Amino acid sequence: MKIELASRIRELPPYPFARIDALKADARARGVDLVDLGIGDPDLPTPAHIVAAAAKAAADPRHHQYPSYVGMMAYRESAARFCQRRFGVKLDPAREVVALIGSKEGIAHFPVAFVEPGDVVLCPDPGYPVYATGTRFSGGEPYFMPLRRDSGFLPDLKAIPADVARRAKVMWVNYPNNPTAALAPKGFYEDVVEFALKHDIIVASDMAYSEIYYGGAEPPKSILEIPGARECAIEFHSLSKTFNMTGWRVGFAIGNEALVSGLGKVKTNVDSGVFEAVQVAAMAGLDGDLGVVAELRREYEGRVNILCDGLSAAGFDVIKPRASFYCLIANPKGVSSLDYSLKLLEAGVVATPATGFGAGGEGFVRLTVCAPRDRLALAVERLTTLR
Repeated sequence: MKIELASRIRELPPYPFARIDALKADARARGVDLVDLGIGDPDLPTPAHIVAAAAKAAADPRHHQYPSYVGMMAYRESAARFCQRRFGVKLDPAREVVALIGSKEGIAHFPVAFVEPGDVVLCPDPGYPVYATGTRFSGGEPYFMPLRRDSGFLPDLKAIPADVARRAKVMWVNYPNNPTAALAPKGFYEDVVEFALKHDIIVASDMAYSEIYYGGAEPPKSILEIPGARECAIEFHSLSKTFNMTGWRVGFAIGNEALVSGLGKVKTNVDSGVFEAVQVAAMAGLDGDLGVVAELRREYEGRVNILCDGLSAAGFDVIKPRASFYCLIANPKGVSSLDYSLKLLEAGVVATPATGFGAGGEGFVRLTVCAPRDRLALAVERLTTLR
């Protein structure tokens, strides 16, 4: 019997990190101490009050049965309260909020509800790979919008060809941005909503890093704060980065009732919802004292200063973030992002080639600050030897 993968899997772009992963595994097998700054996975624990809420709820038999596909009403109400407190956005939790098994799940499933074969989906380049992968799985065609350093890593909406705009069904935007760490001003969202309404395009905004911002940076905006956005937009939120809950797999989507409902219909058919004890834990975070998040931001900002200021002093071309926990380093002239990542690996520091997020990432490698301060200082010390 001949077994073949489906074309949707065979036609995926090659996994860009396979070589680096193999070399990491080999180095560790040889006992090499690597400072791994390649993965955006918080190293700090989930706040204790959230863990305590989960433990109490997990012991309650009421939470041991199948949960609601779209989330407990109490959880959706909690998400709505958080969004009103944080963004001034008032939501109907019954119709404009849906629970997610982490925002990645929702992002991947969203095109299933709205993208027909042949539809165009506008994706940032570089950008989170799931935007394009979910598009391809639904038979859509990704159109990549370049994000360039000289334009603040914002897409040029005027550069989108008219025939592409006519065929476009969805536009993905992501600020604070992964991998560039860029922020978007309010005016950008106003332009996006105007463009979307003109061309009948759904806007899908990924806000996974909305609470990770630094210094004098204005807190990131929700696109739903913009007049007209309720007609065309859905926004994806994650508790992963906000509360160090990457392993818990919980998030939510908010926005236009038809868009939220469509995503909910997909989820009803393909998953069984978020474990209720995890939803109760998430509520403890969303409704609780957000001082824990401010403390987390202060810790990340201290780490950013150690890593970025240290590398800048050593002569690296560093884009210091005002949000998220990523920074980009420009490659030396004539060196590809993959080759530069391999060079950093030889020095004992794991970085991600930004080309893993699309061809537009060429020219940069991405580092995270998801490591203790002493390890970040060690990374600076090791990389300084390359200059």
